[in-house]
Amino acid sequence: MTLNSTKKYILWDMDGTLLDSEPQHYRAWKRIFEEEFGIELDWELYKPCIGATAPVLDGIIRENYGIDFESHPAKARCSAMIRAIEDEEGFRPVKGIHEILEYLTEKGYVMAVASSSSIDYIERCTGGIGIRKYFKVLFSGMNVAHSKPAPDTFLGAAEALGAKPEECVVMEDSENGTKAGRAAGMLTIGYVNPGSGDQDLSAAEIRIHDMSELREIL
Repeated sequence: MTLNSTKKYILWDMDGTLLDSEPQHYRAWKRIFEEEFGIELDWELYKPCIGATAPVLDGIIRENYGIDFESHPAKARCSAMIRAIEDEEGFRPVKGIHEILEYLTEKGYVMAVASSSSIDYIERCTGGIGIRKYFKVLFSGMNVAHSKPAPDTFLGAAEALGAKPEECVVMEDSENGTKAGRAAGMLTIGYVNPGSGDQDLSAAEIRIHDMSELREIL
């Protein structure tokens, strides 16, 4: 399948799509919950927050464990632990991401990161694996009213690029993200990343298992 020429912009999720960061994040959250609360944070409970902003996880924790995590000191500890893991192990780019970003740039696509993470973290990650130069816009979902699976993050990134939704392609690895892309009225490609768990990507019109497959699509 090859897309028509009306698609000029590509909006990339970051964690799990540009970087294999979800396993590192989960390890940090799991350790914090064991140490602070004596709770084993189950993967199936954690999984729905993938692709969403931090308040989504706060709500999941409150609903399931009765813990007000939003203002708990352990939250800052977890952020510090994630950074320590990344400093020790380094950032892990998704296989083939440098090559495909270079290819898409040469093809004339204009690209943005549209992530639920903070803008500081987006800057740190994209700089950390040497891909910042490929993106005209870095857009944080923390600047919009509603987290993925609402479309706000992608619509905000498209507006920052000066793009119409029908001109955009969304790259996502999560259920929340693919639903957000479809809700934004954008063609959505789901990247099946084992590190993100068994995500339901049925909202995506196209699914890929390797970034090199984009050469046949875009």
